[in-house]
Amino acid sequence: MIIFSTAVAGSNRIAIESKVVKLAKSHGKDLKIINLVDEMLEVAKGLNGELTPKTLLNLDKKVLDVITLNALHKINDRIKSTPGTDYIIDGHTTFWWKSGPINLMDISDFKELKPDFFITVIATEREHDMLFEDKENLKDSHIDMYELLIWSELEVYTTDLISSALGKQNYLIGLQEDPLTLYNLIYNPDMIKIYISFAMTSANKSVFRNLERFVNKLNKIAIVFKPGKVDLDSYKKYKNDPKIMQTASNQTVRRDYHQIDQSDMVVIHLASLVYSSGVDSERMHAHSTGKKVFLYFPFSTYSPFTPYFVDKMYNKEDQLIDKVKQLAAEMPRKRRDRN
Repeated sequence: MIIFSTAVAGSNRIAIESKVVKLAKSHGKDLKIINLVDEMLEVAKGLNGELTPKTLLNLDKKVLDVITLNALHKINDRIKSTPGTDYIIDGHTTFWWKSGPINLMDISDFKELKPDFFITVIATEREHDMLFEDKENLKDSHIDMYELLIWSELEVYTTDLISSALGKQNYLIGLQEDPLTLYNLIYNPDMIKIYISFAMTSANKSVFRNLERFVNKLNKIAIVFKPGKVDLDSYKKYKNDPKIMQTASNQTVRRDYHQIDQSDMVVIHLASLVYSSGVDSERMHAHSTGKKVFLYFPFSTYSPFTPYFVDKMYNKEDQLIDKVKQLAAEMPRKRRDRN
């Protein structure tokens, strides 16, 4: 199994990748991480021994392409020489450098590597802020928050194009996501995939505790994508900067939709009578793209619009869980039939 992992530079995605490696080891799996930039620097030593991750992108684009291709050859040789070992290739498909994009990889670069799927790791606004405080490479590149958001969007967009052309999936994974989610994508890919929707903005601690308890039940039978691990909250902090606020807000919507698209179904958990435009939008998007939508709604009074964009409403969590278990049991056979 080969997974190509992308993110903006300095996003510390090695944190979730390392947790997945540790989890795999505890289950007797041999999973390793290869850093593409490190391999590129090793190849580039013959050209200039002084190159660093900060100066690598100053090379002529044609030279950079040759270095990338040679690094991928080395990685592919290593993979072939270690049968039985799975790999996460930690790299980039694109960079934002000196106020503009640099395309690092395209479809042809993956002819040998042939990843089983891609992941794009997304940091939240708080994590983005930490990059500016801790990462010298971002300071040296003179990138600001707006450009970081654009780069993050570009990474998703480019990886989507490449993965789609290869007939593979690009999964958006939050930096703070449960490592079990990525582990199951690698080792239990036939598990049913669920996007959990809830009234995030108005949720209090009690609601989050109940939701966490419910999600823990789902985790035992499904791969669960949680929007709170991906959402960018920059618009809350940058209210005096309309451009950043609007960009981050738009990205939040698109990324939630992306996670719905990469799921088999959507489960909405509404434990309180609070209106949520996000939940409404998500269930309409899921419903209109052919996803099953289940709604937990423990109230007897509701509008005719409440059940319109869902397949079934449940007033008891256990009933909904039982239905998901049934669908989860059927999913491996359905995937085999589809293939």
